[in-house]
Amino acid sequence: MADIPSEPGASTYGVVDRKTNNTPVADGAVEKSPNDRIPSYTVMDGRCVWHWADELSEAEGWIVIDAPVPSLSGGGLFLHERTTLDEVRDVAQSMSLKLAVSCQPQVVGAKGGIRFSPQHPQAPHVLERFIRDNANIIARYWGTGADINTDHAIIDQHARAYCPSGTTTALDALRNSLGGGSPPDDVASLLKESSNATGWSLEEYCVGYVMATTLKEVLTHQRPDLIGKVRLMIQGFGCVGTTFALAAEELGIGRVVGISSQYGFLINDDGIDCGAIDRARRTAVNNGSLQGNDARSFEAGLGQAGLSRNAGDWRYVLTSRVISTLADETFAQAPLGSRFIIAGANNVFDRGECVQDVARQLDSASIYMLPEWVTNSGTANLFMRACSGLALKGYAVSNLEASAADTKAFVRAALSRAGYHQGNLAAWQACRDLAVARRKDGPANLLGVKRMAHLTMRTSDLERATRAITTLYNAKSNVDRTLFQLPGSDDPTISIVQVPDDASQADIGLSVQLSVYNLQKAREVLRAESIAFQELIVDHELTELILEPEQVGYPMSLCQAPPQEPPKDMFTCPSYALGSVIGSTIQLDHYASIMSDTAPKKVFHEKMLGFTHLRTFTVNAGSAPEGQDDGLMHVMGLPQDQQRVLILTEGLSPASVFSKLLSRKSRSHVHHIAMEVKAVDPIFTAIRDRGWTTTANTPSVDLATGFRQFFLSESETGTVLEFIERRDSAKADVSADSDSERIQQPKGNGGYSGQGEFRTDNIVSLARSLENSQLM
Repeated sequence: MADIPSEPGASTYGVVDRKTNNTPVADGAVEKSPNDRIPSYTVMDGRCVWHWADELSEAEGWIVIDAPVPSLSGGGLFLHERTTLDEVRDVAQSMSLKLAVSCQPQVVGAKGGIRFSPQHPQAPHVLERFIRDNANIIARYWGTGADINTDHAIIDQHARAYCPSGTTTALDALRNSLGGGSPPDDVASLLKESSNATGWSLEEYCVGYVMATTLKEVLTHQRPDLIGKVRLMIQGFGCVGTTFALAAEELGIGRVVGISSQYGFLINDDGIDCGAIDRARRTAVNNGSLQGNDARSFEAGLGQAGLSRNAGDWRYVLTSRVISTLADETFAQAPLGSRFIIAGANNVFDRGECVQDVARQLDSASIYMLPEWVTNSGTANLFMRACSGLALKGYAVSNLEASAADTKAFVRAALSRAGYHQGNLAAWQACRDLAVARRKDGPANLLGVKRMAHLTMRTSDLERATRAITTLYNAKSNVDRTLFQLPGSDDPTISIVQVPDDASQADIGLSVQLSVYNLQKAREVLRAESIAFQELIVDHELTELILEPEQVGYPMSLCQAPPQEPPKDMFTCPSYALGSVIGSTIQLDHYASIMSDTAPKKVFHEKMLGFTHLRTFTVNAGSAPEGQDDGLMHVMGLPQDQQRVLILTEGLSPASVFSKLLSRKSRSHVHHIAMEVKAVDPIFTAIRDRGWTTTANTPSVDLATGFRQFFLSESETGTVLEFIERRDSAKADVSADSDSERIQQPKGNGGYSGQGEFRTDNIVSLARSLENSQLM
């Protein structure tokens, strides 16, 4: 640790104009914190501002928390010679928006900035004094880390030295407030882990990986034909630019054809081997052969051939002039609709630019760009997960994918409102509106659900149920046929269990297992929320939390998600599916549950499990008078899943078919699961020809939507199995990509949109087939 002079009064607080630049001085009243250890601050434009002046140098700095009172906040600390209060305030405001993308949207943004040259030999001492003098703000309110010209490890080192005893990192304020649940040292450790062999730590690789994931998400919905063919130009080849390039290659987006740095350009239309440049740079650093280049620079990884290229300009911000150059030169040969910008820096627009004018200029050039606080949100997502216990040490791949999933889910939600093919202004406004709404609503998915991982079918006829799952649903099995994999790319596994001969109807049927990012954390949350559960402990280790069906809506349990999802090559045994089934099954489409009161279960699924409410509607399945309804349905999108849904169903009268089904089981239950197929009719014919019983003599057909559906009778397996064909099912690939364009569908009469669409007429027909099939 560097020595810090210990003279009293080595720094001052308050709003001090040292005439070193034109930064405006706040005109708000100076507020005294209720905590005597927290320095006084000024409220400026609704934000808390602390000014710091180093009396041992010309350095000064600011901390801004984007709230009118000191609040739990997050944001990095930077240092450069042109830092201003305006810059710190602007980035703090952007951090609030960025954190709204994360799993903890209630955390407000903050930022620290020091005006001092990073090349000055006193810079390390200035940074240390800044952290020392602001240690109580860091310990109480401000979770911080590295930004421009600062280093995570150094900041954490100073935080441990000057914050209260027991501090492990500069993120402790967030970890303590968010109830991380993991050992304190785990936060710093997991950030330093690596998810691949590139040599970049998780906290470094995450920002570029999430940028690349976001680009692929936008391409999937706007130009899926470009995936794998994209030509990428990268400005800057530091941590952000390099990790983006490596991730773009990993995700199969396209090839990097140009890289610009502060010294010049490297162009190669055949593709630049970014990995080789990065490795060469690391080798040069290790061998001491930098030849005068900055160790972090692009040039440090180039050979003489690359260094001999002509120099060019380095553009720091996106101005009107830059956009014009992009449109007239960089994108000149790119067709309209194939021009995209992904920003990795904060606040990329010049302060004097009008956002509306920039958006119109981008639109006129047919250039699409999401807000930078969305595209570069990866590290913030990771930090929020680490501090809240939703990222675990030893789970680097899972932590990386979860951070990307946070941004993907935000982009999908925002652009489903604005429309994927609308202009930039509509997209930016939708993103901002969603960020505001998420901050107001607070965190969802408190249990940290990752995905629907497994189904368990309890049946009185094991052989018949196994035949149904393999020959009709096209599931493959492991060697001993104890575990089956449904055909979709992200479908759950399923196991089949024989119940005793004296089992009741309540003992037969399906249970759903959801994987969570941190099972221990989920247990703490369940206890805090007074949600009943039982623990399954195997070999002294907690393996499963079994929830109370009547409280959550159906048989459900939680398990620990693996560090990395296992490959499916263990499912080697063929399915022996019917000829009409092979090549037709796509994926699990939905599951439906029946319960007595859906309202609290809907809230539980949204707040605790992270399901998304898509639509609520009612139907009359035949028991209610004309003009009234006897069934209520909430359609819920599964967590991080743009296709599969859950339908929470409630009978509105004792005579309703839904109430009768509930009474027959004597408890809330999963009524059926549905497999999406390319063609229902040949499967229906083959099933009937082979003696399987269906609930109706013909499939249910809806001409308006193109839906064709039928149910396999509950008497066959103890669970109703549905087959569903959508209008666009025939165009889907068998191993359906979860990001497929086919998920975008218009709203219809009843049902749900964005993840398909049910119509009330079809649901009524299916419900009546159940009542007429001797199920009652």
